[in-house]
Amino acid sequence: MVVEASNIVVGWRPSSVSGWGIYAQNLLCQIMEKGRNPICFLSPHLMDVSPDVASLLKPVLQKQAYLEELLDKVGLLEFDYPVLHALRNDFKPSLADQNARGNKNIGITFFESTEISSEGLVRANEYDLIVTGSSWNKDILESSGLTNVVNIFQGIDQNLFKPCKKDLKYPDRFVIYSGGKLEYRKAQDVVSTAFREFQKKHTEALLIFAWANQWTKIMPTISQSKFTKGHPNVTDSNLMLIDEWLIKNDLLEDTFINLGMPPNKALPGYISTADMAIFPNRCEPGTNLMAMEAMAMGLPCVISANTGHLDLIAENRCYPLIDQTPVEPYPPYNEVKGWREPTIEETLGRMEEIYQDRTEARHRGAEATNFMSKFTWSNQIDHLLSEIDALYGV
Repeated sequence: MVVEASNIVVGWRPSSVSGWGIYAQNLLCQIMEKGRNPICFLSPHLMDVSPDVASLLKPVLQKQAYLEELLDKVGLLEFDYPVLHALRNDFKPSLADQNARGNKNIGITFFESTEISSEGLVRANEYDLIVTGSSWNKDILESSGLTNVVNIFQGIDQNLFKPCKKDLKYPDRFVIYSGGKLEYRKAQDVVSTAFREFQKKHTEALLIFAWANQWTKIMPTISQSKFTKGHPNVTDSNLMLIDEWLIKNDLLEDTFINLGMPPNKALPGYISTADMAIFPNRCEPGTNLMAMEAMAMGLPCVISANTGHLDLIAENRCYPLIDQTPVEPYPPYNEVKGWREPTIEETLGRMEEIYQDRTEARHRGAEATNFMSKFTWSNQIDHLLSEIDALYGV
């Protein structure tokens, strides 16, 4: 039985610029480092990793190219070992629609929509195990009657995301970091509005952000906001004009820096320039990888107390946003149980706390680092492998 679980298929694309992709990238590396054989099913997308990681993954990606050719010929690959599948809202796709199947099939899900249909429950039960990325997701599934569910958090790369000396790249500026693909769910409207008001009082404030969104069709949901106007235009080359949108929403041009879509390995360099980070997200199906990484580096963080964030926050290790109200459903989300709307006033107040009391901010940042030390990719993948082995009676 141990032999069967030594080969593990990862069924989604590794990448350096998306949460799912970074999960796959680290999953492949950890499986290999733990003496097992990872099989990458889909080709990587926008991979930009360190030479050490590239060397480790090279044989895995070479095998992947062969599998892709084979899949093109036969349309379905069946394996005599476990396959991990990425599942969207309502447990789509079904197992019958997957291009790879194993003798055990594990669904990994991070779902924002709390609408779970009877058909979705049938799809969920097709999988031998469902792995969620937050207690919020797991609780919803168990309350829906599912029993084949475990919760395993994402991890952080402790080689990249660790405390370091502040980079004085922006001298005489109070630097605020924000990350996450631009959309209403991620609440960049709250970030930009709160920052605009904060900067009026503290003119040295500088917002640096990584808000690029590969899925530009979801980006216009930011127009739902009551705090900002419209949404960024998108060029023919699929580039979002975020800077223009911010200026139209009354931010001054020299008060923000658009970091674009940096690879994961570059984020520590940007985070190290910041004095604080802000994540007032309305919903996070997982624990918010970018918030985890900022916390791991000891950055004092303003974080909304809802959904997946609840697994991260405590008053002594961040600055929680508690004053929240329910969010109304909007396309494409018909049910948003647990989503919450933060206030600009509380967000501003928390930012001001960090600005005024740097000693306390450093203390909370240090507590965040201590807390995040257990959330390494190595620890989290150990947990996942244990659950996989249990399916084989190990």
